[in-house]
Amino acid sequence: MSQGIVLLSLLYFLLVLLALALAIRTSIPARLKTVLILAFIAMAIVTHHAWERLAGWPTKQPLPERFLYHAASVREPNAATGDPGLIHLWATELTPDGPAAEPRGYELPYTPEDHKQIQDARERQRQQGLPQIGRKAGPRNKSNVVSDNKRSAGTANFSLADLPDPALPEK
Repeated sequence: MSQGIVLLSLLYFLLVLLALALAIRTSIPARLKTVLILAFIAMAIVTHHAWERLAGWPTKQPLPERFLYHAASVREPNAATGDPGLIHLWATELTPDGPAAEPRGYELPYTPEDHKQIQDARERQRQQGLPQIGRKAGPRNKSNVVSDNKRSAGTANFSLADLPDPALPEK
């Protein structure tokens, strides 16, 4: 477990103990005690979501339009357990100003087409040592999610290809 998470948990626990002692031992009005309790519940929820990011959990946000592919983990669907499958993709967003400072983990629903894209990219990386660049594929609706009709039609959520050679400046 990360030291940061342990430290935050300990500090949060001590803060809750202090607030609880204040609520029990003091003669503050009941309404203020209620507000104090609700504030700590809200703080616990917000803190939980912040810890996920601190711990490095993958995001369920949509992939960036262009990204540098680093690695992926694929869990295929299992009909026996009802598991729909999952893809974790590790990528760095590419912007007009250059690549983002840090890579990010993305959690995507499993599709056989995406699995094939990942297998092909791994093979190219392994055999030829070529970095892979990715792009979102296909038309998307306003929420940036592939429509169910498109997914059932058998198209990938993204495409991966070899990173092109850099363009040299003119002499």
